[in-house]
Amino acid sequence: MTDADPALVEWRKENPEHPVIRDADAQSYVREERGGWILGVYEKHAPACFEHGVPDSFRADLFPLDLERIEDQYMAMIHRMPSCEESGLKDDFNGPICYTPDGNPLVGPAPGLRNMWLAEGFSFGITAAGGTGYYLAQMMVDGEAEIDMASLDPKRYGDWMTTEYAARKNEECYEHVYVLHHPDEEREACRPLRTTPSYDRMKARGAQFGFVNGWERPNYFAPEGFSDHDSRSFRRGGWWEYAVEEAKAIREGVGMIDASAFTKHRVKGPGATAFLDWFTCNKLPSVGRINLTYALTDAGTTRTEYTIVREATDEYYLVSAGAWTAYDADYLRKAAADKAGEFGYIEIQDVTTQYGVFAVAGPKSRDLLRDIINDPSPETALSNKRFPWLTSRNIELGMCPVHAIRVAYTGELGWELHHPIEMQNYLFDLIEKAGEEHGLKLVGARAQNWLRQEKSYRAFGTELGRDATPAEADLPRFIDPSKDFHGKAAMEVTGIRAKCCTLLVDGPADADPWGREALFLDGKKVGRLTSGGYSVHFEKSIGMGYLPPELAVAGQKVQVKMLGGLWDAEVTVDSPYDPKNASIRVDG
Repeated sequence: MTDADPALVEWRKENPEHPVIRDADAQSYVREERGGWILGVYEKHAPACFEHGVPDSFRADLFPLDLERIEDQYMAMIHRMPSCEESGLKDDFNGPICYTPDGNPLVGPAPGLRNMWLAEGFSFGITAAGGTGYYLAQMMVDGEAEIDMASLDPKRYGDWMTTEYAARKNEECYEHVYVLHHPDEEREACRPLRTTPSYDRMKARGAQFGFVNGWERPNYFAPEGFSDHDSRSFRRGGWWEYAVEEAKAIREGVGMIDASAFTKHRVKGPGATAFLDWFTCNKLPSVGRINLTYALTDAGTTRTEYTIVREATDEYYLVSAGAWTAYDADYLRKAAADKAGEFGYIEIQDVTTQYGVFAVAGPKSRDLLRDIINDPSPETALSNKRFPWLTSRNIELGMCPVHAIRVAYTGELGWELHHPIEMQNYLFDLIEKAGEEHGLKLVGARAQNWLRQEKSYRAFGTELGRDATPAEADLPRFIDPSKDFHGKAAMEVTGIRAKCCTLLVDGPADADPWGREALFLDGKKVGRLTSGGYSVHFEKSIGMGYLPPELAVAGQKVQVKMLGGLWDAEVTVDSPYDPKNASIRVDG
């Protein structure tokens, strides 16, 4: 903090408050303070403090000064505002600041507790205070905020979190405040941490990994020597061409995706069926079949997306998003506890780390799996008659017992192969060897994300969230209006404020949308994208998003704001690739 700057004092005689100056290159900001200046810095290599808790004796104490650490930022302030060089230094402060591993605060209900709410970890307290109070009050009074607060939910971290992880990621996050961020960046601290057994095999084959709930998950596969860090861009990064080939492999041949990070729960017991029927909005599947369904909030919006596999009369296997394991587990267990007296005993097990998942998909996927299935009649074991679409079976691939589910998030013929995690390397090698004859390609999450948009498959955290109902997500086929379920009345009262749709975009030749881009009509903002990418089938950009119901119809033309310009887009039919699902249901 400086003494008064005569130049600033004189300027203020005829001007309002001086604007805050942010210098990203110097990782600092400067603002006016009583005729002088305050310099606030974001240092590199600043150490975490209080790793094992703040001492009871600590109040508003400060740390010893270490001005050499911020000398470069101080000189940068003088460079930007030469008049301040003549101002004396009035005071210096070196103290703690709150951070979380991803920089977002913890706002919302505490895990495992009732009527306990958190509003912690604010690194930008003044900026966030008003909004936090407003939306937290909505959650406490109404059960849900009007916007999706999932990204701040305290349960976004699981019990794998440790002191060392939190400290190192907090340091990284603090250091990244003034770093240029790209939409395809992956931060490096504390990685790898959670890895599947096949991690080393995939890494040896060029996997460039993303970070999901602590897990390492392949984003794409690249040749030896490729640098993910150097490929980042606001346009199509160096990885883009590899993701294109992976998407084509699934559309034209066969690919394998590591989906082991999926959250997995077993729900069973005398009360399981009645509970899940109330907890989710779709019909429950019959034994041996699967169904896609949603658990709703008190406000009728989407709380969680589940694939439910019914294994027996009162035994179910639930699969949900990999980024939200603790978030889903806490909601599921609290809801079951609330209804235990009404429905009876319900047992819930988080089995996420017990099972790995390989998704094998593409026109040649049946041929590949037929070569390794241990069955009296391998020729027909995977046919529509013996293994129809949207069913599950326990099969054997070589020596590996597999819970196979005939679904494919890519919209092609395919199976999810849920297997004992300890046998994953064996299964990986078996599939890879058999795949040589069929042109098997390893595929990452970015290509999968593009493919699911070609099928208009909504994703939790983008199209699906706590700010839109399943009806607004345009999913009537997954809502059973004949039954009573949690959130139904609120959903019906809400109606359709906006509607989810898929758009094909005539965008720049070297860039695609990522999601969150604004949609315009006649110069007026009318909606937003929630996902974006590239369509290998249509050979142009693709996106999903929300528009007013009257605009969310096939043929409607709008514009997407990308890279400072407006680009033409058109709402297309739901599931523009293979709308009749012929590829998924093909027999053989």
